[in-house]
Amino acid sequence: MVHTVTVETHAGEDPFGNVNTTLSDPIEGFLDDSRALVRNASGDQVVSESTFYTGKEHQDLFKPESLVHIGERVATVINVKTADSGPLGLPDHLAVVLS
Repeated sequence: MVHTVTVETHAGEDPFGNVNTTLSDPIEGFLDDSRALVRNASGDQVVSESTFYTGKEHQDLFKPESLVHIGERVATVINVKTADSGPLGLPDHLAVVLS
């Protein structure tokens, strides 16, 4: 866990179309800056510029369309994948696919 990000969690919109967000405390994880073609929540094929790996305890923060602050760069959450080992006892984590 050598990288740190903050998240503006997308919490919906008000009746006037303004997006509501909540800013998180810094979150530690690992950032993989490799480009890939992925599918978003709507099933459309989009380009991901990076993937952020972190613990499952942060799952509620990374909702689609949330903003992730990575140093000076701001990325959008495309999709979140959960790796759960169940009874095997392996490290459970999230793979947050970012624009």
